[in-house]
Amino acid sequence: MSQELLDRLIGAAPPSTVDVEAVITRTRRRQRVLRAAASGSVAVAVLVATLVGVGLAGRREPVPVAQQPVPPAASSPASTPSAGVPADNVENDTAGGRQRTLDRLRTAVERATAAHAPGTAWIYMPDARGEKRTPDGHLRMWTTKDPWSFEGRSGITGGGRKGGFYVSLRPAGCAGGQSCSPLYECDGTVPACEKTTTSGGLTLVHYVDEPGNGWLFYGVDVLLPGGDHALRMTAVNYFGGDGSPPSATMPVLSRDQLDAIAVDVAGEFTG
Repeated sequence: MSQELLDRLIGAAPPSTVDVEAVITRTRRRQRVLRAAASGSVAVAVLVATLVGVGLAGRREPVPVAQQPVPPAASSPASTPSAGVPADNVENDTAGGRQRTLDRLRTAVERATAAHAPGTAWIYMPDARGEKRTPDGHLRMWTTKDPWSFEGRSGITGGGRKGGFYVSLRPAGCAGGQSCSPLYECDGTVPACEKTTTSGGLTLVHYVDEPGNGWLFYGVDVLLPGGDHALRMTAVNYFGGDGSPPSATMPVLSRDQLDAIAVDVAGEFTG
């Protein structure tokens, strides 16, 4: 798929021959703000992403750009949370801390999925031709830097269907010279979108995107305590890498299941 679609779903690329970030983060880049601070002033540039193709996982291998889905837009940086809200416990200052965070994210996603979507299973989902196959049963996880983020992807089966799943834990605010990943914005460009609050007081945005050609994406963003990081999950009805056609009429995970999984995972990084 295209860099644009990868951007909408997770965000950063794994250290392999395929730059996965492009397809999942580009959703946010239609309104993503890059801020560079210099001598007490801040230059703000709004990057508008252009449709180039659909390949939610594997953008370094070009695919035909005809009839590819257009990613939804992202919002401006998240607002500062009210005083007294504890910061999240994402560790990104050391190599050891980043590995612990990555492991916690994978474990939390797998545990929550087993609880809220029993009968589903994680399976290897190809990203690009010739890549090494990874074992079934776990998400494929990696980190990226500038800024540090935590990413994952996997195929998933259940109910006689198979599809794809993406997760990203990234900075929500903008820092000088770095990109930012604010919460998804309900701007009327997708069929369904709602901003709400979880029982624990966290901001949650869930949405549905139908970019064409039979593709159907369910997405949910959760702003972690303190407002420094946001969790994004996306379930899609295709399986594979660049240009993969729909593998089912709908994603394996329902919208309610995806919301419940995201809330549980966000709880792992609360306090």
